[in-house]
Amino acid sequence: MRSISYRTKTRMRKGMKIFLAVAAILLLGMILFAVYLERFIVYTPEGAHLDFDRNTSRDVTVPAGSTEKTSLPTDVTIEFADPDPNGRETERVSGYYIDLEMLQDPETVLEAVQELSSPCTVLIDLKGGNGSFYYTTAIDGARQAAIDIETVDAVISYLRSHGFTMVARIRTFQDTHFAEEHINCALRKSGGSLWVGNGFYWLDPDNPTVVAYLKQIARELAEKGFKEIVLDDFRFPSATQIVYNSEKSRAELIAGVAEEMLNFFASSNITISFGNPAADFALTGSSHVYVSGVTGSGVSATVKGYALLDDLENQLIFLTGSKDRRFEDYQVLRPLVSKAG
Repeated sequence: MRSISYRTKTRMRKGMKIFLAVAAILLLGMILFAVYLERFIVYTPEGAHLDFDRNTSRDVTVPAGSTEKTSLPTDVTIEFADPDPNGRETERVSGYYIDLEMLQDPETVLEAVQELSSPCTVLIDLKGGNGSFYYTTAIDGARQAAIDIETVDAVISYLRSHGFTMVARIRTFQDTHFAEEHINCALRKSGGSLWVGNGFYWLDPDNPTVVAYLKQIARELAEKGFKEIVLDDFRFPSATQIVYNSEKSRAELIAGVAEEMLNFFASSNITISFGNPAADFALTGSSHVYVSGVTGSGVSATVKGYALLDDLENQLIFLTGSKDRRFEDYQVLRPLVSKAG
């Protein structure tokens, strides 16, 4: 067998080192390029794609008083109808809920509302996780859902004129449209791209513009006759990919938003409540916690999980279509319209 000379071996080793160095550089370049592209990724219900025309600046601002896009107030004016809100007691709730799936057929919802024999509490979803509004909104830059909005407005008008207790529920931090329009308000990953959870972009609870946006929505809904505004999915995602700059913990940031919203509307006739918050969520006063997606077997654990509520018996409300008797000891809202299947 022919042996390889020392000179050849030396050349081979040098060649291998050069090859590995070039490969390492190429690999690093590919990783950096992938990180760069990440900020241009746009997630839609149809999948993900690259959009090189989108604004990826972290310093997008929303000028006060601007008539373009969403004009966000630093101070929201509302009418104060209750001079002593601390004297209000938490009311027992019974009635129905109308979710976004039901609103895909608003004519059926309107007919069902008109068939109710007596006024009661009716909760209605009015903003989805994609940022679409399910009623006629005057908020600049807001996107309305592709449904019969006029009929939904008619539902709201009927509820108001016939003495129903109106409760509006909105997705709080899930808002793809607002995040795309004001990306400095969205939660991000380390590469700069917007973080996606449950198929939607999420807003940053630590951003003052986000809180001003929530105040503006709540004020508008109050003007339409809603007595209570439920901030649904009221939590900070636990995903480790999210990067945020704050000395506060995620729980503290969420608690801060809750406190600001409650304090802002404290002297008004508007009740701010919360949907599906973390189990250790503490709440006092006349607000409620609305919980959905719980089965009969999970009732006991859910009740124990929200033990920090000041008045659990009156503050915790289940949204369920289940006939399980374990719900009977608690406040429950039932679906207004039966869902097929």
